[in-house]
Amino acid sequence: MRVLLNAVSAKMGGAANYIRNIARELEALSPEDEFICVLPEKQVDTARELARNFKVIGTPAANGTYLQRLWFDQVTLRRMLQTEGIDVLYSTANLGMLACPCRQVLLVRNMLYFSSAYDQLLATAGLKARFENAMRRWLVCLSVRSADTVLTPSRTMLGALLERCPAALGKAVVNYYGVRPQRVNGAIAQRAHITQGPVTLLYSSLYAEHKNVGTLLRALQELMKSDVAYRLLTPADPDWQGPRRSAIWHRDSEMARDPELRRRIEFTGVLDGRALAGLYTRSDVFVYPSTIESFGHPLLEAMAAGLPVVAADAPINRELCADSAIYFSPYDALDCARQIRRVIEDVCLADELIRRGMERSRGFQWREHGFRLIAALANKDSALPAAAAARN
Repeated sequence: MRVLLNAVSAKMGGAANYIRNIARELEALSPEDEFICVLPEKQVDTARELARNFKVIGTPAANGTYLQRLWFDQVTLRRMLQTEGIDVLYSTANLGMLACPCRQVLLVRNMLYFSSAYDQLLATAGLKARFENAMRRWLVCLSVRSADTVLTPSRTMLGALLERCPAALGKAVVNYYGVRPQRVNGAIAQRAHITQGPVTLLYSSLYAEHKNVGTLLRALQELMKSDVAYRLLTPADPDWQGPRRSAIWHRDSEMARDPELRRRIEFTGVLDGRALAGLYTRSDVFVYPSTIESFGHPLLEAMAAGLPVVAADAPINRELCADSAIYFSPYDALDCARQIRRVIEDVCLADELIRRGMERSRGFQWREHGFRLIAALANKDSALPAAAAARN
C-alpha cells in the first residue's frame, strides 16, 4: 500500500506533533507500506528521519492565500497522486480532495467550524469572520461527502460534526489521539504539594480568543484577593502574535498587563516539545479553561505527568478526564479560583486526582490510534467500530 499524507497545515503545535507521533506508529505497525507526507517547508528537516518508510516532501502552499491552498489541495495534489502511484490519500486537516481518484481517509479535527459556542463568540467579530468560518464549514462538509472514511479525535467532535454535516453519518468514527508519558521526564506518581511559598500553576496552550483565557486571568485576580501565593507558567500571552481586533483579545490583553497580576505570571513564549514538557515537571497544578476543542492534548500530558487537573466543565474535558479532574463553571472566575484553592489546600484530593489522572492517561495510546488509522487506510472496516467506543 502506498499512502500520501496531506499535512500541509502542520506548521506548528498539535498538527506538527501529530505527524511526528503517527510516523513512529506507521513504521512499527505497517513497515511494508510506503508513506509520503507533504509538509510545510519549515517542517521537512525535523520530519525527514522520523521513520524508514516515511518520505517527506516540502511545499510553500501553507503560506499562500486561501485560494492558493485550495488550488494545491484540488489540483497540485491530484497530480501528485498520479505521479507517485498513490493507493490512499490521508487528508489530515479537515479539508479533503473533492472527487478523489483514489481511496481517501479524512481527519476532521477543528471544532471551531462546528461549535455553536464559537458561532456565538463570532457574533461580535464582524461579518467577514462569520462568513469565513461558515465557508470553511461548508468546504469541510463537501470534503466529508468525498471521503470514504472520516476520523474524529473525540466523541464530542464527532457529535458536533454529525449535527452540522449529516453526510458523515455511517462513515465517521472516533479515533482518539494518544499521549507519550516519556515526553515528561521524571513523571511521578505523587507530588509533595507546596504548603509554604508560591504554588506553580500551569496552562500550556498558546493564546486564542476562544480558549477562555480571560476566565483564568480573572480567577488569578480572585486568588490574589484571598492571599493565595502562586505563580502561573503559560505560553498563553494575549500579545504573542501582536495586536488583534476582537473585543475579547482587548480585554484579555489589558488584564494580562495589570502590574499586580503580571508579577505572578511568567509568559514563556512559544516553546518546542522538549521545553514544553519541562513546564510540567516545574508545576504543581494544571488549570485548563478552554471549552471549544476537538481534543485536549494538554489535559492528557498533564495527567501523564502527575499533575492534578482543574478544568472548565465542558463535554470534551469530561470526555477525556472523567473523574480524574475537578471542574469549574466555564466562565465563572470565582468558581475557577475556588476549585484551584481546593486542590492547593486539600492534599488528599490532589493526590487522588494525580492517581486517577495517571491511570486515565494510560488509556490513550498512540499505538492504538495507529492501529485504527491503518485499518481505515486499508479499508478494513470491521476494525473501525471499536474506535467509537466510549472511554469510561
